[in-house]
Amino acid sequence: ITDGLRDGDVVGVAVQQSDLPMIQFLVNGEPYHELAINRFRGTVYPSIQLPPLSPESRITAELVFEEEDFQEESPHARFGPVIVARGII
Repeated sequence: ITDGLRDGDVVGVAVQQSDLPMIQFLVNGEPYHELAINRFRGTVYPSIQLPPLSPESRITAELVFEEEDFQEESPHARFGPVIVARGII
């Protein structure tokens, strides 16, 4: 996904937590279907990996978790805010 990214681009991650959970990636609000993850299991933790750069280069990332601060809308109504996993007793 890093190929072709430019300064100021927004990479979004949408997580659908339902019976058929999925993760979808977006670049500037457009779905990046090649990286969609369908029907995953287990706990998911938010994380990023930044590519190695030369010492004189610089890369930054800003993580936004509050929905009111998002620059783009959710790709579909079924993608809602992340909810805390709870065990069934």
